[in-house]
Amino acid sequence: MQKENFKLVKLAAEIGLFFAKVDSDYDEKEKNFIIDYIETLKQSNPLSEEEEEEVKKLYSHHLTLEEIIADTNDLLDNFVEEERFPLLNTLSVLINQVINADGVVTKEEAESFALWKKEFNVK
Repeated sequence: MQKENFKLVKLAAEIGLFFAKVDSDYDEKEKNFIIDYIETLKQSNPLSEEEEEEVKKLYSHHLTLEEIIADTNDLLDNFVEEERFPLLNTLSVLINQVINADGVVTKEEAESFALWKKEFNVK
């Protein structure tokens, strides 16, 4: 289960960073929200030093929606069908919180979120 915990923390960081940066306006409110969210996740899913470094590297990586979708699918592969909907719902809430963190939902954020939801059949 440790591997899945790391994948969850990493995916949450990726999702947060992608959606915060998709409109090319990565502001302090979004940054702080992501840092706080990841720190909260790490409290119940502690990371090794190596895993911590991997998550930190994400902050300077340019992520694509295709990577987010692939990594979401990779994480979902570790869960049985009944567990997938709650996980996708949690990730959907995270995305919604990130894109609303600065008080403005841009066209790029809304379009990317719609594509992510369509891919995973999330309402």
